[in-house]
Amino acid sequence: MNDDDDAVEALMTATRVLVGVATGAMEELGGAVTLPGFRLLLVLGELGPSPGGVAAGRLGIAASSVTRLGDQLEASGHLSRRRDPANRSVVVLEPTDAGAEVVRGVLRRRREALRAVVARVPADERATLASALHALRDAAGSDFGAGPVELTAL
Repeated sequence: MNDDDDAVEALMTATRVLVGVATGAMEELGGAVTLPGFRLLLVLGELGPSPGGVAAGRLGIAASSVTRLGDQLEASGHLSRRRDPANRSVVVLEPTDAGAEVVRGVLRRRREALRAVVARVPADERATLASALHALRDAAGSDFGAGPVELTAL
């Protein structure tokens, strides 16, 4: 096995770890908010109140998908929708306090789980780990979702 193959295998394993951490952080929600719904709340948390079409573009999904997610999140009390007074054909989406708390809670649990994993890495290897992960992010660029929302949405 060459160095490239070894790196790919290490990334495959790391991917399983990261997906496990990300999904584990959502388990406390008990299905109240789905992963796609969480991603919408996360985008809106970053953008602020936004038209559904803007959120859809940011997520790379159809506006009709955002409408369906909005229906679910509004029904569960995690999202509010209102007409834009400047253009009544535009619907503006905004997380409610409960929706914002879901995002904060999931990200807090994810960060705590990642800290626990990093704490198991020998102290003298942590700087190398951080450097390697930054190099991976830089190499991926925007081709593989390296933007802030995409990285935190897992």
